[in-house]
Amino acid sequence: MNPSPIAREYLEQGYSTTCPIIDMHGHLGPFYGCYLPSSSLERMRHRLKRCGVRRIICSHHSALACDAERGNALMQEVVRQHPDEFLGYWVINPNYPDATARDLRSFDRRTGFVGLKFWPDYHLVPVTSPRYAPALEYADAYGLLVLVHTFGESPFDAPGMLAEVGERYPRARFLMGHSGYGEWERSVAIARDLPNVYLDLTSVFQALDFSQMPGGSLMPRAPALSPHVNGLIEYMVETAGSHKVVFGSDLPWYSQHYHAGAVLFAHISDEARHDILHHNAERLLGKHLVGTSESKPP
Repeated sequence: MNPSPIAREYLEQGYSTTCPIIDMHGHLGPFYGCYLPSSSLERMRHRLKRCGVRRIICSHHSALACDAERGNALMQEVVRQHPDEFLGYWVINPNYPDATARDLRSFDRRTGFVGLKFWPDYHLVPVTSPRYAPALEYADAYGLLVLVHTFGESPFDAPGMLAEVGERYPRARFLMGHSGYGEWERSVAIARDLPNVYLDLTSVFQALDFSQMPGGSLMPRAPALSPHVNGLIEYMVETAGSHKVVFGSDLPWYSQHYHAGAVLFAHISDEARHDILHHNAERLLGKHLVGTSESKPP
């Protein structure tokens, strides 16, 4: 029997009134070639309420994979309409430097956006490239969050590459998306040693066949692709500390209840669960959570 009162609440009602969730890594909209049953806005909102998710921070699929300008505008509309449920990451595609410069000039006038989203593996530009420098310099100047897709042994965003960027831009705060999937020990050591780098649990627990997916770090050559992981949350907490781990689900790709269950039934303290599920996010988001009411579970 799990001794955690938080876990018992989730078992009994599917959410916790004492330990809300802030999901730091989500997406909006359909994705080409994939069936995502929870991708519609109303179904996503239903999922948030069912799992007791206070807020989710998203980037739009259209901004990532198709048209950054259009996708970011779609994300802007969602955070405008539903500020108590959604916040946004502004997607930066370094292949379009003029658009990046224009976006950065107007970023401080955007409401509901907490920082930037980088997708190096799919945009095929290393995160250490000078093409990312303008966005990184801006994030460093204003202390912005930067969610970076990372993956073990990637030529574009391996954990060591993010460490290089984190050291170069110490005022920016980096979420290591997917925690450098596969290079677990390296990723955790980086989060332990760099005060501005955090581990993101998104899809860490999924058993996926990445050989069926295109591009970048998802090529099947890397031995780091073994998907079955046991005890990883405990290792993160013991090595980097619970204050360096944030909750993410990749909704609508994966289940928030599944990801929450991995945290709730890990062999960690309830204090650590509070850190991972909402306290760390509250510290990172700060003013972005002020002045809006919390969404309530059903």
